[in-house]
Amino acid sequence: MGLLDGIGRAIGLTRDRIETGAELAAFIDSRAAFLAQKCVVEFCRVRAGVYWQKLFSEKDFQLELSRSRWRSYPAAYGMIAEMVEASLRPEAGVRRLEIPERLVVLAATTFAAYPVPEGEGDGFWRDAEALVRETLLEARALPARPVREMPKPLARKVFDALPLHKTIVTNDYDYIFNNLRMNLLRAHEEFVAMAAPKPLLVDLLGDDPQPQASI
Repeated sequence: MGLLDGIGRAIGLTRDRIETGAELAAFIDSRAAFLAQKCVVEFCRVRAGVYWQKLFSEKDFQLELSRSRWRSYPAAYGMIAEMVEASLRPEAGVRRLEIPERLVVLAATTFAAYPVPEGEGDGFWRDAEALVRETLLEARALPARPVREMPKPLARKVFDALPLHKTIVTNDYDYIFNNLRMNLLRAHEEFVAMAAPKPLLVDLLGDDPQPQASI
């Protein structure tokens, strides 16, 4: 799965500073891929119990697992992007209203580098971009939510993409939500440690945004 190639290098865990839009795009992409991978694969292993190795060795399941990770990735990207947007608000001041559109541009550039996943329609990445845009514009209109609550709007999409029959996972939504929340909180800690908000906002917004009162 191309999405997750080299994820060990991306997550592993470099402490490079995030000072440019390109560095931010790489961060969001890698953490969204990790979020989708971690949630889907861990859940399937837990649900399969002692039979997980047998299940994961089956070709049909491998295909469905790959599709599930791809289908979960746009929602995971939206969660990471919302977390980044909320984290940058204090430094951006009134210019925080410009951040969502810049993040959507980064998302579009990232998505354009990936082929359409096997079994998906030609509009897969267009729909992914629309999902990220909708998530960020809704977030922009509201006070920033606590990171632990950010998976709520999109966790159901990850749940619905699981590669197991719906009768098996009926009661497992809370597991998916809590897994997403735990790993999103981890990504937030990483972003706070790695991001240099002032130069990052300069690169994203085009000039030096002076701190102003938020609106």
